[in-house]
Amino acid sequence: MHAEEYRKAFEAATTRIADLAAGDGHRRVPHIAGWTLADAVTHVGLVFSFVAKSVSQGGPIGNTGVAAWANDPDNRPHTAQLSEWFQTAANEVVDVIWQHDSNDEVWTSSQSTNQAKYWMRRMTQEATVHRWDIEAVTASNTAINAGIAVDGINEFYDFFVSERMPTAFAGVGTIHLHATDAEGEWMITRHKDGIDVESAHGKGDVAARGPAGDLLLLVWNRVHHSTLETFGNTDLLDNHQRLLRV
Repeated sequence: MHAEEYRKAFEAATTRIADLAAGDGHRRVPHIAGWTLADAVTHVGLVFSFVAKSVSQGGPIGNTGVAAWANDPDNRPHTAQLSEWFQTAANEVVDVIWQHDSNDEVWTSSQSTNQAKYWMRRMTQEATVHRWDIEAVTASNTAINAGIAVDGINEFYDFFVSERMPTAFAGVGTIHLHATDAEGEWMITRHKDGIDVESAHGKGDVAARGPAGDLLLLVWNRVHHSTLETFGNTDLLDNHQRLLRV
């Protein structure tokens, strides 16, 4: 995906979140225990603040990492204008990240790249999945764009699994994920040191088929694999969802 495509998707998702943030913040996110709408909006806004400030200064503003900093109660904003605060944080990300060309070198939290495109992708995927989370509070979920979803599944394996959980799903067995509304297929092969992921068609020990957006929600543990069309040993999908959590 190109920088402008990421920006449009980011702004669409964050505008939707800001709209929902103006509602009752005490309502529960149904699929995430202990999270309210306000908790979800605050978490995403703090991720944006961490990234924008860290990239601006050329290094992280804390030494605990993005997620830990964003989940620290000490950093939670004391504001009754949650929607306005969130939109300001989202705008700051746009100003800081999209002032760069995709290949510009910036500080990142990745072990493998220091290009600005990393944050364009990471922040767009963050906003997309959490937009779905926050919409679920009001049962008003809209489908995730298939192209964004394919990119998000690739990012899940390229970044989260490869860099953060490389050995978490080590074992035996193969999983095939097949998007029905976009060009997206993944063969996931477990081995003693982790997994290999290939963008290819193949026959796995289990297969899951469905819209790319639903497959993205599957790997992010937002929906159970039973909401998709599956064939074969679904214990592998249970283990995938249990062991690979972000």
